[in-house]
Amino acid sequence: MAGVSFWIVLMSVAAAAQQRSDTARTPPASATTVTETTYPVSGFIPFRRVERRTESGGRKVIIERSEAPGVEGRWEPLEEDVTDTTRTGNATTRSQRDVFYFAAQRKGTLAATTQSEQETRPNAITNVARTWLADLDGHLILSSGYSEERRLVSPDLHQTEATMLLRGPEGLREVERSESTEQQVSPAVIRRDRAYMYRDLNGRWVPTEARSGETRGIGSAERVEEETIQRPNLTGALVLSDRVVTRTSESNGEHRVVIDTYSQDAEGFVRNDGRLALRQRIRRSTTVTAYGVQNTVEEIEARNPLAPNDPMRVIQRTLETVRSVGQGRWVTERQVFERDQNGRMFLVANETEETEK
Repeated sequence: MAGVSFWIVLMSVAAAAQQRSDTARTPPASATTVTETTYPVSGFIPFRRVERRTESGGRKVIIERSEAPGVEGRWEPLEEDVTDTTRTGNATTRSQRDVFYFAAQRKGTLAATTQSEQETRPNAITNVARTWLADLDGHLILSSGYSEERRLVSPDLHQTEATMLLRGPEGLREVERSESTEQQVSPAVIRRDRAYMYRDLNGRWVPTEARSGETRGIGSAERVEEETIQRPNLTGALVLSDRVVTRTSESNGEHRVVIDTYSQDAEGFVRNDGRLALRQRIRRSTTVTAYGVQNTVEEIEARNPLAPNDPMRVIQRTLETVRSVGQGRWVTERQVFERDQNGRMFLVANETEETEK
């Protein structure tokens, strides 16, 4: 997926000139999505999220607002995120994200600002971001930074280096690093490796996690992704901690995904022999009816923490339906069920999402 995203960015930059030439005769694109969550159990406050997107002339604005019922029962804002992205030239994209909090007077107060810039060069893409947080007096103070460089080393090999910076007594200081590679081993196999490090009190870089993965295509309708995760033990050495296997297949109009997670502590204790046991399984099935209605069923199986040796059972089930209700309008209905102490599945949340373009 990272490799595909890399080439999508490169191709989008190459097509930018053609897009700008069509701007004069292309009307602005806009979309609005309203997601409302309610709970059948009393004591839980409903929640709503409204997202508005507009795009025109190389500029995209996304406004996301979180709302909850006020004293009078009307929807009132809690938080609003405004992201303004502009493409300048063929190689540079600048973005600013402002976060506003709303007090009891319903007046938005700027809480944080993030400015980022992406630059595309031959065989490389760099991203730089800085975040300012507001103090008690409303003054913005530089608090963190992030930088990333993705390089195309060869037609089959991508490398990425990223650094996280946090504010210290002497300004921004590197505190976390990550290094990753993605290689096309064969037409059907992609290999990925990623390492995470943090700077300790002595200024040394200490490994915190290492991930190695492989994606294999089996025929034209099946794919298997396997990832192993290593984390430090009590002595600081990286040891095998988890393994995640994702199987994706499609047949007879049904798209199926099964995600198995194996862990050292799945049985309630950490084994000395390094053996991993199945801790969680996610099954997701999606079908589309003859009328264009998309139905998705997702079930999460896990062990009982009080009886880890018992067979795994479904602890959560999500039912989702997506249907068109008019020209450029879609409605998504989502129900979440969980298992209670008596072993019965009961409804815990209802979610309705309406999208209009």
